[in-house]
Amino acid sequence: MVAVDRDRTALPTGFALRDPLPWRDVVEVVETAEGAGYAALFLPETRGREPFATLAALTPVTEALLLGTGVAPMGARSPVTTAMAAATVHEVSGGRLVLGIGTGDAGPGALERLRAYVRAVRLLLAGEPAEVDGRRERLWLALPSPPPIWISALGPRAMRLAGEVADGVLLNWCPPERVALARERVREGAEAAGRDPAAVTVAVYVRACVGPDEEAALAALRAQAGTYASYPAYRRQFHQVGLGELADRAAAAHRDGRPEAVPEALVRAVCLLGDVATAVRRFAAYREAGADLPVVYPVPCLDPRSSVVGTLLALAPRPGGDPRSSGGGRGPGGDPRPGSGPRPDGMG
Repeated sequence: MVAVDRDRTALPTGFALRDPLPWRDVVEVVETAEGAGYAALFLPETRGREPFATLAALTPVTEALLLGTGVAPMGARSPVTTAMAAATVHEVSGGRLVLGIGTGDAGPGALERLRAYVRAVRLLLAGEPAEVDGRRERLWLALPSPPPIWISALGPRAMRLAGEVADGVLLNWCPPERVALARERVREGAEAAGRDPAAVTVAVYVRACVGPDEEAALAALRAQAGTYASYPAYRRQFHQVGLGELADRAAAAHRDGRPEAVPEALVRAVCLLGDVATAVRRFAAYREAGADLPVVYPVPCLDPRSSVVGTLLALAPRPGGDPRSSGGGRGPGGDPRPGSGPRPDGMG
């Protein structure tokens, strides 16, 4: 569970980086974000940089920032390979990894496969033997303590599974009201498994493009919303939260190559844009709905680096502060692709 301070400026906030900026820019963005008070970084698995290698490379330029995969699809690696990669990052970062895992392309039995996958990875990271594909496996690298394992969840069954087997749940493309539902489903799953629901962190990705050019921001967010609405799992979630008709229109717009036809109402229901004060209020609604760790997910427009930095600073936990005022741009954290389009299996 992420540690929560009663001072709102100290409440943990995360950020995600999806776009493959030049490495020098990535380092600068990460240092700036940590200096501005962000507690955790999450890297989706896209067609850009490999997330475990990237997180390991960022450990020397960060101090207390939690480093998360957000998420690694289980179909991309065996449990042994995932555990090895996770153990390596956890060791070199001094115990700062959050291992996010997802089903990948969902199909029949995906959640039960995810349950078994999480169990095997957890055993391996704890130094215990695990049965993997009929073989008894054990990691050679011993860790002082294993990293927490989070799973991604769109539907109620996945949310309950998080309560049963995970240390956290990562939500995506949803309005604040969905967070309250997730907390209840997590509670049900945890209690059914004899676990403490408070030990399960609820985190949520929130797409954001905050800056002076609202039309450009809206266009960028429309394109991503249309892409995700075209994926059945995400469109199903949109229907569950009362945005089904808007999502159907968005999916049709994406199919027809007309992102400008993605309904603005859908974008504003699940994304942050507009002036800073409006975006900050909307972002706060996710925490008020029960999110332990809201995660700013910048969607760039115009100049990518400047857009990402501008959005992160606009929503920073230390608003108005100089993000490079101490520690070479680094500060204390908290406990808690180019290509044809993003990949839903890696929450990118």
